[in-house]
Amino acid sequence: MYIEMKPPFKFHCFKCETSGALNLNTMRDLGIFDSEFSTAVISANKTVKADSAVRITHIRKEKIFNLDDSEISQRNVNYFNNRYKTNFTNEYISNKFKVITNPPKWFKDNNVFVPYGQYDFNNAIGFLSADNSHVVFRDTSGKQEKRYYNLNLEADNDITTASKIYNIRSTLDIMQEKTTLVITEGIFDIIGVYSHFYKDTPAEENTIFAAACGKAYNAVINHFVQMGFIDLDVIIYSDGDVEDNFYRNLKKSSIYIERSPLTVYYNSLYNKDTGFGKDYGVPKEQIKLRKMII
Repeated sequence: MYIEMKPPFKFHCFKCETSGALNLNTMRDLGIFDSEFSTAVISANKTVKADSAVRITHIRKEKIFNLDDSEISQRNVNYFNNRYKTNFTNEYISNKFKVITNPPKWFKDNNVFVPYGQYDFNNAIGFLSADNSHVVFRDTSGKQEKRYYNLNLEADNDITTASKIYNIRSTLDIMQEKTTLVITEGIFDIIGVYSHFYKDTPAEENTIFAAACGKAYNAVINHFVQMGFIDLDVIIYSDGDVEDNFYRNLKKSSIYIERSPLTVYYNSLYNKDTGFGKDYGVPKEQIKLRKMII
């Protein structure tokens, strides 16, 4: 949890994505019963101009991941591991990467209504977004008309803060002077980058791993800045079909990274079937990094 140490005092929980004003009720929920401290915080918040006031946003509860050993789950775990040449368990990929290996069961456990008929969820693997508002599904059969299906879990609510941004769970220290933000375009890519280059290494410490789910890199940067990570060292592992100038323009358009070096990696390993490497959601031996600093 992060608490902003200036009026208006705000908080953000990185687990359930709840955020808002540090008011009396919130402090009691946190187990803070110091009346003098509480009065000082509330008094300081009241001195802030009305146009900068904050309020509790829609609370997105942590989703349930009741694992099983069904044929659907095993098939999707095998699909995941075959893609990366890993041997991760169902429990690990569900807890670490918020992967849904049995979508029909997950829907039932979380009381999620889905429009069956539009997509075959029995042959798909899902990834829950950072704020628990979306699930991005990927076809695992190779037979569906659409490879991807985006499910908005809050379609019936007027929620403007919902985002498809995907984030791998990691330990972060908001008090560190600088935080590294690693971004890819796709979810499979960020999982591959994390697993191949950062997992169980010193570089994993205080690093955010996020997928833009498209080329909305500024949205990812702004998302974490709003959480309180002001000084970001941004590294992008780019798809091979994105021109260098795209990232030069990105750097110019973001006030948070325009004065800092922007590191971009490309997968330059040649593949006879696909040409030069485009993605990172592959085994490590199929990746050869080419580094560019802007």
